[in-house]
Amino acid sequence: MFLLVTARGLVVAQPDGEAVWLPELPALPGGGAATVGPAVKIVPGYHVVEVTGEFLEAHPGYETLRPVDFAHDRVVTRGVALWRNRKLNNFHPSTGEELTYTSGNIVGRTPAGLEVFPRLDPAVIGVVTHREYLLLGRNAQRSGFFSLPAGYVDVGETLEEAFIREVLEETGRRVHDVRYWGSQPWAASGSIMLGFWGQTNDLEPVAETDGELTEIRWVTRAELPRVPLAAPGSIAHRMIMEWYNSGA
Repeated sequence: MFLLVTARGLVVAQPDGEAVWLPELPALPGGGAATVGPAVKIVPGYHVVEVTGEFLEAHPGYETLRPVDFAHDRVVTRGVALWRNRKLNNFHPSTGEELTYTSGNIVGRTPAGLEVFPRLDPAVIGVVTHREYLLLGRNAQRSGFFSLPAGYVDVGETLEEAFIREVLEETGRRVHDVRYWGSQPWAASGSIMLGFWGQTNDLEPVAETDGELTEIRWVTRAELPRVPLAAPGSIAHRMIMEWYNSGA
């Protein structure tokens, strides 16, 4: 079976939102190339392949959805992540030699046997509360909804230190009582999102922010249903809704 993705890493889906799986490699009705690059093995019997724009034009009934829309489907998200790795990593970063991949399509090897494993970038995200309030922000790059403070882990940091730093940089608030909540693969960027829960005594910012968030606000549970939020299926949405439903 073959999972189809676009050059931008979007998943080709049916109108009902289910991922398209084909029993054979896709082809154009009139001939010509319908795919780009190799078919990458996900798990035994399942592969992912990039399709051309011509293929999508020939199938106007298909939609393209973000990997986060399939957060519940580990085969789809793993497929997107492995496709992305193969698309970006064809040469050894030190020697410049071309990489070949084993049947598992995970580890790339040079002719001399040097190995390159897929890069996985850890990022932190989390709930910050002050009494009955939840801290939300609107990102400058994704301004259509509110989400939780988030960012990548820096060199030499613990995960908890990274979360505390990101909240301070983005919102100007200091966080304490930080605890781990859970995680989610983020296939679109080759990341792993690590969720945390923390508290702050800073109702107002106590430090300058980095400008990544264009709007920062506190919300109550009564206000939350009227606030546009990160998409269902995302770790941000799950954490926000857990806070909302906890009533604590």
